Amino acid sequence: MNFKNKKTIKFLLLLAVVFCTLCLQFGYAYEIFIYRPCLKKDSVSKENKITLHGEFFGHLQLPSTFPSYNDLSGDEDRWNYGFQNLIFITENTSFLTQLITHDNGHNRTKFDWHFSLRHLLFDNFAVIIGHDSNHDSDNLSKLYGKSFYLNRNYVGFGLPFESNNFYIEPFTWFFHHTNHRGHLDFSGEKLCQEYGLRIGLLLKERLSLNLQVISQSEAYFSLGQAFLVDLIIRFRVLDYLELSSGACLWKDIQKSRLGNQKNFYKLIWGIAIPF
Repeated sequence: MNFKNKKTIKFLLLLAVVFCTLCLQFGYAYEIFIYRPCLKKDSVSKENKITLHGEFFGHLQLPSTFPSYNDLSGDEDRWNYGFQNLIFITENTSFLTQLITHDNGHNRTKFDWHFSLRHLLFDNFAVIIGHDSNHDSDNLSKLYGKSFYLNRNYVGFGLPFESNNFYIEPFTWFFHHTNHRGHLDFSGEKLCQEYGLRIGLLLKERLSLNLQVISQSEAYFSLGQAFLVDLIIRFRVLDYLELSSGACLWKDIQKSRLGNQKNFYKLIWGIAIPF
């Protein structure tokens, strides 16, 4: 999708920084990682127009034990709908917007925003500024008797390597404003750091595997209190239609101070419409 605009680079950079660093009223929607090796980088700086890359997607989650609301309460999360929009401001600078809505099978329960500004400083070193947020729909989550929604703002870096339809990126980021606490019962301290690994593999011309592993830690450079694993398999039926299946696990690594060691899991079945 192209939108002609001769002088948009400064505006887009400013907009990206504002979203990623100053939107403190928002809260846990991490980026869905999808490997697209043939993506054409139509940058605003060269084309003098905005080109949107991304996708619309919809998933059925069955079985699923992921809860509906911010405080990890409510019925099981059953349906997800959303989109990703990626803009290349320059060849080495991109801005990603992602929205995911949640449905328990009867009502819309929650919607999640993710914004990230990414700049490839060197060939294999990318600076990342990010913001994640969740918002309940027609519900007020509470934690320790107070209204609650997750808020995550961070700065970090990734080490991307790509060759012959294979992509791997170790990454980490450090939180400068967040109310996301350790463990799946939120009884721990505020998170200081997340680190992980992304792997993308083009198995065949139309078949890809996408893996993302994230560890969540209350202290810098420690094992962490919980980890999250996403595995998504995509099969391209047409240029504008992909079948999607996968699994997700979110699990405590150790018992919380309340004696809990929880885990949530889900299998996903859906479609994506890339553009």
